[in-house]
Amino acid sequence: MVPGPRRPPPLLAALALASASCASYFQDYPDTAWPGLDSMDHGDFQNAAEFFSSIDGTMGSDAFLGHAEAGMAWHVAGQLQRASEEWLAAAEILDGFGDRPTISGRSMSEGALSMFINDKTIPYDGEGFEAALLHGFLAWDFLRMGNLDGAMVEVQRGYDIERFEEERYGTTYGMNRFARFVAALAQEFDGRTDEAEIDLVRLEEDAGEHPAVQFSLARVRGGARPATLVVVFERDRMAEKIEHSMVFYTRRSMGQLAVPSFDDSIGDPGALRVLLSGTDAGVTRTLENVEEVARKNLDDRIAWVTAKAMARAAVKTVIVDQTAEAVANEHGDWAGLLVGLLGSAVNVMSESADLRSWLTLPREIQVLRIPVEPGLHPLRLELTGHSGATGRGQPWADLGVVEFVAGGTVLVGARSLGSALYAAPPRTRAAQARKDTVTP
Repeated sequence: MVPGPRRPPPLLAALALASASCASYFQDYPDTAWPGLDSMDHGDFQNAAEFFSSIDGTMGSDAFLGHAEAGMAWHVAGQLQRASEEWLAAAEILDGFGDRPTISGRSMSEGALSMFINDKTIPYDGEGFEAALLHGFLAWDFLRMGNLDGAMVEVQRGYDIERFEEERYGTTYGMNRFARFVAALAQEFDGRTDEAEIDLVRLEEDAGEHPAVQFSLARVRGGARPATLVVVFERDRMAEKIEHSMVFYTRRSMGQLAVPSFDDSIGDPGALRVLLSGTDAGVTRTLENVEEVARKNLDDRIAWVTAKAMARAAVKTVIVDQTAEAVANEHGDWAGLLVGLLGSAVNVMSESADLRSWLTLPREIQVLRIPVEPGLHPLRLELTGHSGATGRGQPWADLGVVEFVAGGTVLVGARSLGSALYAAPPRTRAAQARKDTVTP
């Protein structure tokens, strides 16, 4: 009997099939998101949001990021309702992952794929600090829309994330400074001054003598209750992750080790100057350095990521080496060399670092809270360190005449992207939020 054509070894065939059918597992997320990021940087937030909302990834692996990025685009555009809809969809995706860890995979099949191809096969469920920021931004936007009930729900979810992170990982990324400050605001507006004070005291211990924290503490402890202005300034855009790789050689093949790191920071420094009725009312100060937290979060787990990458690279090269040797023994050295070359190509192509992260997050979040004389005041925001308009926008925003009510609080959000500043006027003259008056 004449033997039929010999089939390729099952593991090598499976690897080749996975490489051909799952091309998105080999594409870096910053490259996928680039059109939306470019639209953001040019101030075209609607186009950015629509592009981001189309990001899904293979088998929905990037769906969280698509909704999170789209929500941020609408948020910067001042479309708070549309932002909250996208962010609630992102939160629902996170809820679907439950308490399953990101790094080790959420099922045997996902874990096997991540060891067989790369970590991009694991659906991205956000880092702890990203989940906390998601709920912090939701609470902030709900407050600005006058939806105190919605804000309080997100505050509670922020506390839940904090408990989960501390119990499971021993980290404190769960309730970041920005989310805690927003929680204190929401509780103050809801009349829960004791709970607001607890959060503000923890902020004081963590953030030091931040003027906005000190002012808020005095207010909830029964001090004077003048009209106040809260400005949250989101500066620039997060650094992207990049890949560090190293190629190594064995007797019959070669492989690659690849791990992620953050690119060097190149964002514009600066703060936001606030002018009321033409008078300098103060400058925002950093409350949350988002990029610093992101870098520390990656540093905390890079040893595990590297160990897993080394194990995966070793497994792949062993498979190729053994297959190439078996083919060489049966069909000759040239056939073995060809299998080694093809297997090496698949190894190097498939072994790439997971560069996914929430890219539209600001590098840092700055806050200002000041008392204001009741009445009507023209409100202007200016980026420090910038004097004139550029092709991408202007470094100031005139928000018109804003009404300040005795005992009430006006909430203003602003975002810089490069030298351009984006801010929307408060949406109403005055709004009642239970025990306090808030202008969202």
